[in-house]
Amino acid sequence: MKPYDHPLRQVLHEEVHSRPPVAQWPKERILSQAFLLDAESRQLQTAWIECLSKALQSRGNVSQDHFFRSIELSAAPERIIIKWELHGEFATIAAIVQQSAPVDKPLIQTRHAILDRLNALLQKMACPSIEAAGGQRIAAIDIAFEDHSLFNDAEEVSAIFNGNTLLGSYIMSNRRAQLWTDLNLNEDGFISYYVPHNTLGSRQAGRVARRITEVETYRMAAMLAFPVAKGLSLPLRNAESDLAQMSKEIALLQTDTGIQLKKNGEFLAELSQLASKTEQWISEFGLRFTAAEAYSQLVNKNLAELNEEPIPGIQTLVEFMDRRFQPAMGTCLWTQRRLKELSDRVSRTTQTLRTRIEFVNEEQTQALLASMDKRAKLQLRMQETVDSLSVLVLTYYLVGLLFYIAKGGKEAGLPIYPEIIAAIAAPIVAAAFFVISKRRRARNARNAISS
Repeated sequence: MKPYDHPLRQVLHEEVHSRPPVAQWPKERILSQAFLLDAESRQLQTAWIECLSKALQSRGNVSQDHFFRSIELSAAPERIIIKWELHGEFATIAAIVQQSAPVDKPLIQTRHAILDRLNALLQKMACPSIEAAGGQRIAAIDIAFEDHSLFNDAEEVSAIFNGNTLLGSYIMSNRRAQLWTDLNLNEDGFISYYVPHNTLGSRQAGRVARRITEVETYRMAAMLAFPVAKGLSLPLRNAESDLAQMSKEIALLQTDTGIQLKKNGEFLAELSQLASKTEQWISEFGLRFTAAEAYSQLVNKNLAELNEEPIPGIQTLVEFMDRRFQPAMGTCLWTQRRLKELSDRVSRTTQTLRTRIEFVNEEQTQALLASMDKRAKLQLRMQETVDSLSVLVLTYYLVGLLFYIAKGGKEAGLPIYPEIIAAIAAPIVAAAFFVISKRRRARNARNAISS
């Protein structure tokens, strides 16, 4: 790499070469197992592959060592290869071995001998068996490749599968290979596949093995969401029913303000509880449903790459998956959609209810302001009435005072008439007090506006 290259260029480029398929010999047997991992079992898996690598002094690709190893336990002509892959939530361990005898009886009968031989080799190297490498097994596939003429009918290969109903098809665009399986779990937990072929290329065979392995592994990983979806069916139905009933009651709510506030508060508490429950479901199971969607897409991709063509009268693997696997994934996707829609509906209903509460509060506020305005106007009118009465009272007393003063002057011999003086003074005094009162009210009104 050059100094001017992006620091991640090497890593990004090597991603296209990650997890390469192992080229298969004509009579190869692949026993692949997938284990779900948590934090502890992930460390166990890493320690297991490190133990194996150290025992064989294997040096792999440094850029891929942390998630991919391909280690040869035994050399040709009886080679045994261990291929280890670490994924997001699971690890796969595949043992690739040569089989000397032709495939003419149930694979489980020869599988035990292969596993015993493999475990003996691991024990000799002081490493745990594959089953003890860590994690819970979620998938186990046994694929037998054989350079053999292709079959015309399922009865010709039924002995390999104990007479069970078979799925079969031509695979690859050149129709030089077939795929046979009963998709049944044997007593040791493996599903058997048989791939007869006419001089299928070693790298082609490796790609076929990887596709079959990934179909089964990703199918089982995707199906982990199915029990969750079934378990959520009734709680989701009840939650949707409760929300629908609540929305109906909100729409029919009485117009009385006091009753509205009380019922709105109750509805808001119920909606908050329902929203909390929905978000708990999404947080707890959302990632599982998202993973199931991604895994199902990988299943479909690998099925498409097998290029299956039907054998007359026999169901293909794609057809079987369309009838059995896809409906389960549809249930998971529909449950995921229902969760999202329920969350959105709860959010919209809550927003509507909050808007109604705000509207009711606004109505109360407007009514309160109107009442305060009415009281203020009434108080102003009363004050104006009092002011008018006070003008009359003050005029009466002042005119009366002038009358008594004039009457006293008359008694003193002055040539005045008290009644005439009072009559002349009364309108003048009243007008003066009226002007003074009006100016004071105007000044108070200006002060009230400015404050």
